[in-house]
Amino acid sequence: MARSFGSRGGFGRAGGSRRGPAPKSNGGSSRPKGQIKGGNAVQYSIQGPKGETKYIGTTNNPTRRAAEHRESGKMKSGDRLKVETRAVSRPKAEKVEASKLRTHRKFHSGNPKYNTTNDGKFHSPPKT
Repeated sequence: MARSFGSRGGFGRAGGSRRGPAPKSNGGSSRPKGQIKGGNAVQYSIQGPKGETKYIGTTNNPTRRAAEHRESGKMKSGDRLKVETRAVSRPKAEKVEASKLRTHRKFHSGNPKYNTTNDGKFHSPPKT
């Protein structure tokens, strides 16, 4: 089941006609809105309006990550954040990310526009 987070912050399902229950609100839980349960993570991509992949990543909170990408300018009007996998362990999600990056490099002669690393692992921002 793929989910997308559009450029306006909306939440919807991508592709197919399968419809499940609507996303549940936080309802007073201690988890932040959009947080994946159990310390798991998902692999996602940012896709442009024509379906081109601009970024491939891993996160434990797609809602927060979409907002971060909008703030940084990686997600522009018409782009969407598409969740590509179910919630799995972070190492598994990072393996999927690394594999998708390898495949993208194989067919497109390089990383997606905004990816700077090849391994799918989290890298702390450089200290300034």
